Amino acid sequence: MVRILCTLTLVSILGISPAVTWGGSPVQFDVGYLTPAADVTTPEFQNARPGYRLLHMDLMISTMVDSRIADDLIETTFFVELHNPRIQIEDFSPQTTLQSPYAGNISKENRTELDINGKLSANERFDKSLGADASLGFNRKHATVEKVDILPELKLAAASGTIHRGRGVYFRFNRTSQTSLEGTTMLGIVLAVPEGWSADTMSIRCLAKIRQSLVPGAPSKETDLPETQYTVAIYQAGNRYAAEVAERYIQEESRWIQTKRKYADEIHDRRKDSPLDYLTSIVRPSKPIGNIDQRLARSPKEAARQLPPPVVDAYYRFQEAKSLLDGCSGIRPLAKTQTQEEAAIANSPIRIELTDE
Repeated sequence: MVRILCTLTLVSILGISPAVTWGGSPVQFDVGYLTPAADVTTPEFQNARPGYRLLHMDLMISTMVDSRIADDLIETTFFVELHNPRIQIEDFSPQTTLQSPYAGNISKENRTELDINGKLSANERFDKSLGADASLGFNRKHATVEKVDILPELKLAAASGTIHRGRGVYFRFNRTSQTSLEGTTMLGIVLAVPEGWSADTMSIRCLAKIRQSLVPGAPSKETDLPETQYTVAIYQAGNRYAAEVAERYIQEESRWIQTKRKYADEIHDRRKDSPLDYLTSIVRPSKPIGNIDQRLARSPKEAARQLPPPVVDAYYRFQEAKSLLDGCSGIRPLAKTQTQEEAAIANSPIRIELTDE
């Protein structure tokens, strides 16, 4: 019985990919918090899509691979998903790319040879001393050589295309003998945005796939590593107000997430402050608060009484930053106070004070 349990335990351990058993993911991604987008609107586009402009942004994604799986990483995939339903993807790069391990075409030679041999012999004898012998032979050889150049087989090195009805784009990169998946990848994206647009947010999802053998000599198995997701703010290059609003949104969102994480235990054990609720909770424990965002949005006064003050303050600071960003997204008219806010921050420096999540 003990031997059977040991065997089952060993099989279960071997059934897990070695990369999954490590403390952290062997493939780490990194993306910046802010991305400027430059106006590249053409007269042709203005005539075709009145009320919209073209903006180009370069998105830089860094990939760091653990040396233990450097030869096992076979694929990385990046998804760029825009949060604004009015923004469309117009163009992107790199496009789908095919590569060959050969520098040029492959030459193929077809050789055909024809060889004909013939011999005719005649012998006539009247007796042992009188007679005649004759023979006739011929040989013909013909050779044909045909040389042709054929295109080498191409393998997929990179693939890209739109998703979500044009409101997002994906990029997939395969490892080849001529490319590496580690390092910096530059993605170029052209957006069609409303004329009143100046700032917004998007999600970046990064995935990696490795191929490893469970045991030496056994067939290899493909494993998808855990997904990494980032929220990135976009703003129109040269617009200081939009840059400030985008920076503030990312800053307050990060602070809100960190505050919820810091007070998670206190939020879980928090009870209402009224004496009646406290006495009631001795007999019947209070119900869990649940989703903090939904609770604050649905019952702000009640939730503010239940939650720690720093949590409530961080929530409303984040909501204020989100409201300012919505005013720059082109979905609703700009706030009336934008002119005063632009004047207030016109000469202020732009800085980001964030900690890694």
